[in-house]
Amino acid sequence: MRLKPWIWPAAASAVALAAVVLGLLLVDRLGERAIARQQAAMAVASRDYFVAFAQDEGIGSLAATLNRYARVGSADGFRYALEDSQGHIIAGADVVREPRPHWRVIAQPLGSGNTLIVAEDLRARDALRKAVFRGSALAIVLTALGAAAGGFGLNAMLLRRTRAIAHTAERIASGDLSARAPVRPRGDVFDDLGAALNHMLTRIEELMIGMRTVTDSIAHDLRSPLTRMKGALVRAADPDAPEAERMAALDEANAQADSMLATLNALLDIAHAESGLSQENMQNIDVAGLVLGIADLFSPALEDAGQALVTEAPSVPVLARAHPALLRQAVGNLLHNAVIHAGRGATVKVKVEESGVGRARISVSDDGPGVPSEHLGRVQERFVRLEVSRTTAGSGLGLALVAACAKLHGGRLVLGDNRPGLVAALELADPRS
Repeated sequence: MRLKPWIWPAAASAVALAAVVLGLLLVDRLGERAIARQQAAMAVASRDYFVAFAQDEGIGSLAATLNRYARVGSADGFRYALEDSQGHIIAGADVVREPRPHWRVIAQPLGSGNTLIVAEDLRARDALRKAVFRGSALAIVLTALGAAAGGFGLNAMLLRRTRAIAHTAERIASGDLSARAPVRPRGDVFDDLGAALNHMLTRIEELMIGMRTVTDSIAHDLRSPLTRMKGALVRAADPDAPEAERMAALDEANAQADSMLATLNALLDIAHAESGLSQENMQNIDVAGLVLGIADLFSPALEDAGQALVTEAPSVPVLARAHPALLRQAVGNLLHNAVIHAGRGATVKVKVEESGVGRARISVSDDGPGVPSEHLGRVQERFVRLEVSRTTAGSGLGLALVAACAKLHGGRLVLGDNRPGLVAALELADPRS
């Protein structure tokens, strides 16, 4: 069953009205009982007063007083009379012959055959009760109308805000990734919801654009090795070619296949890191020990490239929560880039420092040619290779993997000018904080 938008405020108004009516009935009953007790107490008090008056002043003075009460009248609904032994009214109001349909009577003998009568006119009490009931009913009607108007107004406002967000979702579903929910500055919870939705949409748009870019880059970068591998296989399949040439063609095809597999594996590592699928392998490790171990492994390669290696780390362990395998690969990529691009005679410095509890900073710097400042942001993207690097082997995924590793660890990759050379700083933080 589909609920109409007006059902909720109507139902809320009906429930509120029912609750108020029940409250009115309860108040009416309790009020009637309270009034009855009060009037009974007043009747008893009046009886006791006139009995004491008769004892002190005598029956004659009491009769005169009751006659004055009868002439003046009473606004509280009480009548007072004095009867003789025959039941005849000898003073006060003639409550017997007055056309009053409802009386509540207290009769008190006074001696000598006389009886004091205190009679309450119940019609006055009923009139008071009806007046209170009518006033309360009017208040209920006004309250119900105000609640209904407020409910429908609030419902209209909520529908307007939710429909704006729903319209944005519909535009997104139709393919317009640039659609965003309207958000007012210093708004309400709907603006907070819209801001969160917009942040999510921006992230989705970035991922979609990145996916298209990666797809295009994969198609572009794998076309050449696939073409070379196909050419090598064609040469290897030529029965007239010399055996040495055929074996060389197979070696080239194998090398091209290894290159493509390395590229695809790097892409998978980046995807795992960026999606957070590697969180389960996070553990507390000594970052300084891990980095210095990787530097020792790369020291022969640096020596072969005619470069010097300098390491700097605290004498105590630098503890942080990290993914050991991915962190080794990221630091290895930074050192590999230094080996390839820093040039002969360069000094490569690896530094580890603690930047807070559970936080660490790993930097790899060199004094080589470096990277132009306008390209420092681009080189972290997938498949981006500067013109000076086109002649060297590689897929342009090394720094992209380092940046993904930093993101997995709740940190970032910062590239800067080492004056001269390049400094790449991998900042780590606990991703749970």
